[in-house]
Amino acid sequence: MRPETRDEFEIAIVCALPLEAAAVIDSFDQRYDKNCSGYGKQEGDTNTYSTGRIGQHNVVLAHMPGMGVSSAASVASDIQLSFKGIRLALIVGVCGGAPLERPTPAIVLGDVIISNSVVEFDFGKQYPTRFERKTDLDHTLGRPNPEIRGLLSKFGVASIRKELEETILQNLNILQQKGHAAGYPGAEHDRLFPASYRHIHRRQTASQDCLCVSSQSDGRALCLEALESSCDALGCIVEIPDGSSRQMRFASGNPTPFVHIGTIGSASTVMKSGEHRDAIARGNNIIAFEMEGAGVWDNLPCVVIKGVCDYSDSHKNKMWQNYAAATAASAAKAFLDHWTS
Repeated sequence: MRPETRDEFEIAIVCALPLEAAAVIDSFDQRYDKNCSGYGKQEGDTNTYSTGRIGQHNVVLAHMPGMGVSSAASVASDIQLSFKGIRLALIVGVCGGAPLERPTPAIVLGDVIISNSVVEFDFGKQYPTRFERKTDLDHTLGRPNPEIRGLLSKFGVASIRKELEETILQNLNILQQKGHAAGYPGAEHDRLFPASYRHIHRRQTASQDCLCVSSQSDGRALCLEALESSCDALGCIVEIPDGSSRQMRFASGNPTPFVHIGTIGSASTVMKSGEHRDAIARGNNIIAFEMEGAGVWDNLPCVVIKGVCDYSDSHKNKMWQNYAAATAASAAKAFLDHWTS
């Protein structure tokens, strides 16, 4: 039943990009504001909203005006002005994976990351030889509330995690049948390079005066053309070690989305360096990077649910964004099946 007032909404979803919001809206079981006026908002609230139902839950979707931690914090603060009954906020969209080898299945593009903690990895002190992140209690984000922690613990049960992944796949199939731009781009386009392998012109693809391969370059410089070029155009070649857990994910064809629960790194910085990615991920046990979680985390009870669209390195491109946004929206819907209002 369509709620009468804003106070009847208990779930907020925050999306930074229109393609993320589109996947969430297409996942609604009912749109409340499609053919009628919305619910308005409190004076001073600058947010823009869409409303609907997912399963048994009344959901308000906040469309962020832009990416980043500060924008997310402002949006979360304004949500509380207008929707005073919110008990859970989901940040849904795309992220960059941190594909370190782990005992758990390898992270591949399209997989879903669910946060059990968030690290604001760019908050600290820059020394001449290193960056030192602030880790004292006054400058770190707290852990989720007991209700969220309990549900994440439930998903730690292998059989329940498997059921969650099966539901995600079902939801994703429905999105694809609706005509949403959620098609799997193809395993041949899921390319993971060594952390030190840079997105630059190779000698066979470079012009004579290209900065990428000039005699003055130490291998760390790159030209502006390379920044806008594809891996194919630059001649980037990927090698996957035999027997790796990543290779096992592709052994039976196109992999279906797996769920990985862990720490997410959040900052108003786009991570586009494999070497920095690995150093920060190892130092903080991070499995993915994104740009909104830290802003919402201190304002509302929060879980970050994001689809992996790249590997947080210099080879980043947008080919996988629609598919990753769809897997994230499908996961958010599956997550809410287990959330009790």
